[in-house]
Formats: sequence, structure tokens, C-alpha cells
Amino acid sequence: MFFNSAAAHFQTLHLAHFSKVSHSPMWPLDFFSQQAPYQPLLPFIQQFKHFPQHADWDALGPIARNQQGLPIRFVPPESLSDYYEIAIAQHGHVATRQDNWHDCFNALVWCAFPHSKAAITALHMRHFTPDHPRGPVRDAATLFDECGLILPYCDDNLLQLLINHQWQDLFQKHKEDWGIKINALSFGHANYENLLKPFLGLTGKCWPIKVTTDFFKFTLAEQCAQLDTQLAQLLNDDQLKKTHQLPHCLI
Repeated sequence: MFFNSAAAHFQTLHLAHFSKVSHSPMWPLDFFSQQAPYQPLLPFIQQFKHFPQHADWDALGPIARNQQGLPIRFVPPESLSDYYEIAIAQHGHVATRQDNWHDCFNALVWCAFPHSKAAITALHMRHFTPDHPRGPVRDAATLFDECGLILPYCDDNLLQLLINHQWQDLFQKHKEDWGIKINALSFGHANYENLLKPFLGLTGKCWPIKVTTDFFKFTLAEQCAQLDTQLAQLLNDDQLKKTHQLPHCLI
């Protein structure tokens, strides 16, 4: 499991890696390269030699599109006048604060899971009304967007251990099954930010996705692409109903 295997490394993390220098946070490329939880984002992290600014994101070209086919751009929040999800859905513009880890990881997740991020925006729009802008479905979507884990698995028994919170059995007795029959990939950008300085009790809301045994033989990039397609389809089919349907998992 990505998070379990990297726990010891995170215990030695020093905040100096992320201190501000010349008004921008440092870009700890070596740190990201060595930490397992960041591997889904690493191909895109490696595109930058410093903390990415708006011009740097533009230079990557269209890394994703919304469900209207418009290219996604990461823009200063002050340049927008629409509600957050409306700006994405109607214009492809994602409000992105400069030199902000939270928003930076949001942009990186757009790169790694573009179809799922677009599907989340579309879900928000299907359930948005001016009189009732929030509700259980949108709350669940936001929770998963912020702290979600994608949980591919091919063994139903392992999933049941997770649902039953049988942590000792899941992480100790079945530790050899992680990466072979079950795994966890971080989707939520808030959790990526929290993993810069992890703490006891950090959890993620899991979305289990059944896969074949061959899935775990694929490269990580291939796994991410398949999960992105499957998750987007589930979101488009309105399979996300409420926050409590997503089991939580210790990170």
C-alpha cells in the first residue's frame, strides 16, 4: 500500500523543505520522487523545476478538458466572477491561488485524473440550484475531491476487512496482498497537502473499485488511466449519493 509503505519516511520530514524562499515555496522534487504516495502525480511534478506559477501551468498545454470540451486552465481567483464550479463548467477556468500548496495539488490531480475531475464538476452542476446550492450529493463530491482515496481491489474479503475496520488483519496479516490484490491511490488534493506534514488520525474517504487480478501487473500510469475512466463513469452515472457510502481508511 502506498501510504503504509511510506509512513516511516514521512516521520523524518522537515518543514524546511517547504519554507518560503523568494516569496514562493521551495519545490522539493527529490522529496516527491522518494515518497510513494506522490507517485501518481510524479510525472507532472517533474515537469517543473520550481513551484509552478500560472504561466507554468499554461506552458503545459491543455492537460484536461471539462465535459463541454473546453481546455482546463488554472487562473488567479480574482480574475473570476462566477461560482467555483460554474467557472470550471462554463469556461474551463479553475481558481488557483499563487504559491498555495492546496491549489497546486488540485491542479496536479487534474493532470493525473482529468476525466474524474471533470465528472465531479459536472456532478456539482447537475445538483446545483441558486436556492439550494449544497446538498448531500455535492457534499459527498466535495469530500471525495478533498480527501478521497481510490481503492482498486480484486479480493472481496480484503474490502470487507476495510469496511469492518479490521485494521490489524488488513494491514498486518494481509500486508503481502497490498499492491497485488488491493491498493490505495490518493485522489484528494487536501490529503496530498496534509501528507507534506502527516499526523496521526489522517484519514481518507475510500471509493472501492473492483478490478481484475491483471490490473496490478499494469504500470502505475496505466492503472491511473483505467481508474480515471472507471471513476468518471461512476460519477457520470450518479453512483455517488451521500458521504456515508464512502468507507474511511487510515493513511
